[in-house]
Amino acid sequence: MKHLLVLVLSALTASVVFAQPYTADRHLARKVPCQACHVTGDTSVPVRKENCLVCHQSYEVVAQKTKDLKPNPHFNHYGERDCATCHFGHKPSVTSCNQCHKFDLKTP
Repeated sequence: MKHLLVLVLSALTASVVFAQPYTADRHLARKVPCQACHVTGDTSVPVRKENCLVCHQSYEVVAQKTKDLKPNPHFNHYGERDCATCHFGHKPSVTSCNQCHKFDLKTP
């Protein structure tokens, strides 16, 4: 019974983190403050790739983390795109590749 309770609580905790609708909500659920991304304090301006890479290390590291996706959105014919091309902090993100293609990718 104790193992079942631990399993259920773990699943609920994971679902709270992954069920966040927007990128900003996912970051807040992981205890990342707004100022970590909005370094100037202006939340009306999209966060640039340079700010994302302070925590996410490099575009190559991000591409490695998504290597099992087909296709890998971070290894594409455009090269290193700005993260805000697809990932929006305070509204639903998009798969910008689908402007020309029809990929079945979910963009967090």
